[in-house]
Amino acid sequence: MTIRRLGETLTRKIAAGEVIERPASVLKELLENSLDAKSESISVSIEEGGTRSIVVRDDGEGMDADDLHLCVERHTTSKIAQETDLDTISTLGFRGEALASIASVARMRIISCVRGEKEAHQVRVIAGDVEGPLPAARAPGTTVEVEDLFFNLPARANFLGTTRTEFFHVNRVFHRLALAFADVSWSLKHDERTILTAPHASSLPDRIAQVYGAQVARAMIPLEAERNGIAVSGFISQPDLKRGNRRDQLFCVNGRPVNDRGLSYVLASAYRGMLRRGTYPLAVIRIDLPLDSVDVNVHPRKEEIRFAKPRAVQEVLTQALQSALSSRYIVAPFLAPRPGELRERPSSSKTKELPFDLRRELTVRQTLRQEGKARVSGERRVIGQLQKTYLLVETAGGLEIVDQHIAHERILYEELCEQFHQGEVTRQQFLLPVRLELSFENAARLTAGLKELEQVGIVLDEFGGGTFLLREYPSLLAEGQARYGFQELAERLAELLARGEKVREALFEDLLAELACAGAIKAGDRLPLEEQQALVERLMQLQNPYTCPHGRPIIFTISREELDRRFKRA
Repeated sequence: MTIRRLGETLTRKIAAGEVIERPASVLKELLENSLDAKSESISVSIEEGGTRSIVVRDDGEGMDADDLHLCVERHTTSKIAQETDLDTISTLGFRGEALASIASVARMRIISCVRGEKEAHQVRVIAGDVEGPLPAARAPGTTVEVEDLFFNLPARANFLGTTRTEFFHVNRVFHRLALAFADVSWSLKHDERTILTAPHASSLPDRIAQVYGAQVARAMIPLEAERNGIAVSGFISQPDLKRGNRRDQLFCVNGRPVNDRGLSYVLASAYRGMLRRGTYPLAVIRIDLPLDSVDVNVHPRKEEIRFAKPRAVQEVLTQALQSALSSRYIVAPFLAPRPGELRERPSSSKTKELPFDLRRELTVRQTLRQEGKARVSGERRVIGQLQKTYLLVETAGGLEIVDQHIAHERILYEELCEQFHQGEVTRQQFLLPVRLELSFENAARLTAGLKELEQVGIVLDEFGGGTFLLREYPSLLAEGQARYGFQELAERLAELLARGEKVREALFEDLLAELACAGAIKAGDRLPLEEQQALVERLMQLQNPYTCPHGRPIIFTISREELDRRFKRA
């Protein structure tokens, strides 16, 4: 086989393949150039998902005729000058190959005018052939037009998705950068339809509201921590606001949006025990650290980075997440309809009886008369139980409504987890084993998972034919679970074991969560006032008293201000 030198046209196309994967890749490179040019306003127009046309306009510093001629050549850049500059890169781009790569596989025109100048210039590039620079008309800033992507690589064009698919990727790139740079005004149009207009935002919550909506912005929790020159800031979602994938998680390192498995794992770990498996929080997280502590030159499209001390960064992020998720911000507000949102219902000729006895409900119960007997410690005082399901708690800031089942479930779950991580869940042996009958399928699942069940405190003997004897059970739950029976629980445990979790820790957490849920007091259980008070006080001692292991909120709050407003005292 003879070795030969490749022609320039072919090498340009090969190099472009490393950088330009699809229209979204083009848009990312152009937007990064606009941001590096200190633009305050960026507008994007695309056609047919970006396969037909991508136009980016900005009001940045602009380029003169000489720079325009150079910018479409490979390895020409204004962002670095010498080898040592690679150690302290502060710009989004730095390699000087993006425009040349785009120009190799598309028809491109660039019009630019330097700030403070009146004359503009343009260049046209078709498959790497440059025409210009020529005089043009434009206000200060730069416009880049890219048309017919991969027109000269039909095989590559065949691998592009549908217009809808390509627009999805373009839209994601645009939204990620809009979130990362809240101080820039953004606009996006697709096929002449306005997708997003986001004026300059004075804060990140304002930008989150522009991108996701005001309701999402209100459900975000502030994040902040700093240690050893590493600063973490941003916002994460309350556990009851979640998504079915990680697309709405954004990590920015020194202003650069990146994908990093280590950071994603830390975020997922922080929410473990708060969200159901397969659901993910929203996050916009910024990490700032010395420029020489991170290597950004490790990925062809600059989407990944490498930390000099990844563990140190992960520890600061963990600290920030733990602090945020144990704060009062995680309590869900009581979202009652506002006066303007109320609608009068049509009148009915038939009068329906209320589903409760109003006179009885307004009568002070005997248990509430025992209020003085309930020992109160801390700032929360339980004032009663509503419909044998919810605890009403008076606080200095207003009223909290606590779900008694979910609260007890959280308490049991954290105590079980503590025992499990200490090496052994304390078990209670039954004098008379409990007989369980399962289907063949579920019996096989339990048989395969006997060792895992024993590690969470459940000891079963298999008798064959789908029959098991339950001999030992976690001491913390045994008495409570005995009231409700074990048959249904055994079926649910079999289903959990059938999932085949690859991470054993995740499986054990699911099993512990299921045990805690099954053994907790239920809605409909009447509790003496003393037990209500003790339950709330124990709950507030937990690391996370605000969500159950499955992600449901434990506490809703109604502020004193909200009550005053509703009763028109404000």
